[in-house]
Amino acid sequence: MEDFLNLPKVSFIVITHNFSRFVEDCLNSIKNQTYKNFEIIVVDDVSKDDTTKKVERFIKENTNLSVKLIVNETNMGQLASFLQGLKQAQGQFVCAIDGDDVLFPEYCAIHIEAHMQTPVALTSCNQAEIDENNIIHTLNSIDSPSSKVNEFKIENKSFEEFNDYCCAKGINKEGCEVKVLDNDKYSFATWHWGPTTSAMMRKSVCDMLLLLEKTRKLKITADKFIFSFCHLIGSSAIIDKVLFAYRRHGSNYSQANPVMGNRKYFKEKTQNKYFRNNRKIRTQMLRFINSNKTFFLEKFNKTNLILIYKRIIFSFDSRFFKGLFKSLFI
Repeated sequence: MEDFLNLPKVSFIVITHNFSRFVEDCLNSIKNQTYKNFEIIVVDDVSKDDTTKKVERFIKENTNLSVKLIVNETNMGQLASFLQGLKQAQGQFVCAIDGDDVLFPEYCAIHIEAHMQTPVALTSCNQAEIDENNIIHTLNSIDSPSSKVNEFKIENKSFEEFNDYCCAKGINKEGCEVKVLDNDKYSFATWHWGPTTSAMMRKSVCDMLLLLEKTRKLKITADKFIFSFCHLIGSSAIIDKVLFAYRRHGSNYSQANPVMGNRKYFKEKTQNKYFRNNRKIRTQMLRFINSNKTFFLEKFNKTNLILIYKRIIFSFDSRFFKGLFKSLFI
């Protein structure tokens, strides 16, 4: 059996826009994955710095890796850039990686293992947070999908031991918990996951998004649309382990600063965008599916398509209203 069975390939779609300071760290963190069956597709969304030059240098210095560079002719936004990369992807699984983030070495291996254990469409992991100088601010981000606020015990460590601990966080061999979020219980368009880089998705589900013809209205919150669609079609799962570092550098869409405490402090424009996106994601998803109704009927049959419509229309629950309240007042 081992002679003809192969492990799946993972396509890392790295989306960059003026990430010259960070993109090499991102690419090197992918290069150093313990799981080796992967390809890298970099989509540069019209950077005005020397991001593309650094990517081209990385490609020249790593000829043993499968790396492609796509440079958009106009600024298309995160969702359209992801779809550009998806068209070129050869893997059975895909990850949309923000070009300023950093993956821990076991990121890919643990995501793949989680997918092998459950047929969900999407897995999302916990995150550490770093700043523009690669300094770790926390290993227990409140933006992690399973962040804990329980009491914990601190063990005294030397600086060297602590440094090793930080490097190994999320990649030890003790295993981790995986919680499946059934799409009948966890409503569509409510947020259950980490940010873009946290997730690995089945390409067979993401490929349906290639039917999208208009992406401008979803230019900013691509991860919410993509993740919500994957969850709608095939449920999702949360990996209770820190597998990547989310970089906060003052110009992030979500929060303006590194860790400020145990609450999120949104920029004013972010509050307004969260409110608008919570209102429109359902209508945008309904329009997308309805405009491709023939395709989805053939894919899922009439009964299942009706169920999908119901999941979208009747998706408001306590988690939605809690999230909406936070987006407005916190």
